[in-house]
Amino acid sequence: MFLFSVDGGALNQGSADSAGYGSFRLEARTGQKQTIRLDFGRGVTNDEAKYQTLVAALKDLVGRIQRTGKSPSRYSLLVHTDSQLMVGQCAQGCQVMAVSLRPLVDEAKSLMGAFGRCDPSAMLGTSLDKVPRDEVVRVLGH
Repeated sequence: MFLFSVDGGALNQGSADSAGYGSFRLEARTGQKQTIRLDFGRGVTNDEAKYQTLVAALKDLVGRIQRTGKSPSRYSLLVHTDSQLMVGQCAQGCQVMAVSLRPLVDEAKSLMGAFGRCDPSAMLGTSLDKVPRDEVVRVLGH
């Protein structure tokens, strides 16, 4: 089993100078932990940065697993986020209203579907859970 904590945001949100960023921490059952910081550049909204971070984290893990000659379906995945939007859209089937988010949501769902089930009640191959903002800040520092 793997645990991801993910978060993204945008500096100067709502302005032409907005700059997207994100971080994710991967924790393995072995106790290994790695935090990766990402910069998405200008013109990225807060929500886009959150999804871009989730997609980058999932791609990173899928790549790591495949390089060992194994399939992600052999592993379960738990994702922690403070984003109710992501949980609603990716795990609870809520409608994606923002056109810019639709391809990111579809890609995230596809990548999550590659993993084995973590929770029998989960709709996808992962469990995507909303956690308090304080927990995300403690783990990722922002």
